Amino acid sequence: MGKVKQRRQRGQRYNPTGVPQNGEDRAEGQARCPTVGLRLVEEKITNPLPEERLCGLNTLAAMALEEKGPASVVKTSLVSKVSALLKDPSVEVRLAAAGALRNISAGGSDEVVEAMVQQEVLGPLADLLSEYRESWSPATTDLGQEIPRDADPVSNTFVHATHLLWNLCECSEEAMNVFNQKGLVQVLLRHLDPAAWGHTMALAAAECLLCVTENNPSAASVLLPCADDLVCFISRPKEEPINLHFATTIAGALLNINYCTSGSSNFQLVLKVLSSMLEVQPSSLVTLYTQDTSGTNSQLSMTPQELEHIILGQQLALEILSNICCPEDDDDDDNLDECEDGHSDEEEGGCMETMEEDGARTTLNPEVHEGICHFNLFEKTLQKAEFPEEGVIQALSTLKFGPSLLAKLGVLRTRALLCLQNMSSALELGELGGADLLYSTWVRLGTMIFQNTCTDSGLLEATAGAMRAIIDRLSQDHCDKLASITQQDLQLIFQAGVSCPVASVRGNLTRMVGVLGCLLVTQSSEELLSSGNVFEVLNASTEFLFKVGAHDAELWVSAEALDVIIDLYSDDKTDKLAHHVRLTDRLRGIQPQFRAKYQQQRKRLGDHRALVLTVKDNLGGFIKYKGPRISKFSKT
Repeated sequence: MGKVKQRRQRGQRYNPTGVPQNGEDRAEGQARCPTVGLRLVEEKITNPLPEERLCGLNTLAAMALEEKGPASVVKTSLVSKVSALLKDPSVEVRLAAAGALRNISAGGSDEVVEAMVQQEVLGPLADLLSEYRESWSPATTDLGQEIPRDADPVSNTFVHATHLLWNLCECSEEAMNVFNQKGLVQVLLRHLDPAAWGHTMALAAAECLLCVTENNPSAASVLLPCADDLVCFISRPKEEPINLHFATTIAGALLNINYCTSGSSNFQLVLKVLSSMLEVQPSSLVTLYTQDTSGTNSQLSMTPQELEHIILGQQLALEILSNICCPEDDDDDDNLDECEDGHSDEEEGGCMETMEEDGARTTLNPEVHEGICHFNLFEKTLQKAEFPEEGVIQALSTLKFGPSLLAKLGVLRTRALLCLQNMSSALELGELGGADLLYSTWVRLGTMIFQNTCTDSGLLEATAGAMRAIIDRLSQDHCDKLASITQQDLQLIFQAGVSCPVASVRGNLTRMVGVLGCLLVTQSSEELLSSGNVFEVLNASTEFLFKVGAHDAELWVSAEALDVIIDLYSDDKTDKLAHHVRLTDRLRGIQPQFRAKYQQQRKRLGDHRALVLTVKDNLGGFIKYKGPRISKFSKT
């Protein structure tokens, strides 16, 4: 559990040529991207004719929409040459240059963004945005009529340039420094009013502002004097999707500068905005979209673009809510640093004192607690973890906007599961819907993800984390449902805990098995531990834990399993069961492997170092303690 910080999803990117997105015709697109195509683009963008430069830029923008396009582009010098065109005399060329650079930055990895920064994209971009400090008007037609902002190249250049700035600042510290030095926060503030600039421009400015105000005192110092003006945008948002998306984004920026945090008079406004944003269930709207075969949206009350605003706004709302429910963990990091600095490899005693206890309850500020319950935010979050039925998914894949909506729904589900983790440890059982609802949610999540072949590592991690948080919560209240779990009920967890390619998932599932096992030991007598369902579950769980402890490729996952075994068998009434599973003999066999693996992986343990050292130091002492107690059963 912890604060959510991921690269946020974007809306539709610059796509002037109509080249299919979301994987359509990808093989053809990838064939266009190699060196020959990029050389042709370079020839065109350096042509003296603006029409040729525009053609080259639009081709580059389309290439950047392909999966490997951005990485191919930054291996050349194209970024610096395109950046120079942000100052081109032609407004259409400036628009195309900003759009192409936006696509490269949005579709690439952090490494791609850093490569763009190294190719000096920041200077021309800052100069371009600085031109919007002063009063300006949209372009006009030949008859002198003002062009609507959505069709105005000057306005659209601002939108693409702002998205580019957002992408750069999200991944690059150097970009953030340039943003502060050039005072670009003033440019964003100037374009925040939808009534003056239109929703598209205002939302672009707000989304960039949300990014650059995170952990940025320089930007916060500029925003705080005008924070009351920003509050007006969240006080009475209209119900249209783009308005709610905009209000949610402003709410996030206000929280970033510590203006509308709990205890302030405006905090309930923030929770109300989140509640309004989460009110709609997008999976039902997507289902209607798939049923509208006429293409007229006769059954659907909103366009696919509005659906996108709903989903993106809900992603952000869940991220904000998850962070509200998560306490600051700086102290934990400090404790870990002290543990790492003060522990030599040969020391005994480990870092047991600094390790967080499993299932520890999070204490929420009373105002936060009250607001979450008042606005039914847990129920709304749980709904977002649902996914459309398989038939709807198949239908979506055939529709124009379907693949894009489906991808965004996938991210929404992951955000909901991350939020559920933090809520589960912060609310009372009744506020979480009761034991029956939580248990059925736990079963449904496990079946949904682990019964099918899921390859989305983010979804796997979020699901395993949510399942572990739910089990932790249920065990704290000694839920009767857990006591009735059978060996067969756990088979999916056992299988995934061994075969899942994501180490954090294996670790969470291992710890989950430990929580269940410890609860059964606590609730059962010594006689019950030796026969019947409880014995079968604990015996199967122990076999699973030994398999992970002895064979997992990651040392810290092995340590997790061994730590669980120590916890599970630390109660003296487990001595007979420990004899049956040959506990100490098998631990002695694992101990040399564990120490050897520690020598190999010791320099890359990271945050898991404290756990590994604790197990390394405690394992021998546990064997010495448990061995004599088990040996008495050998004589009977």
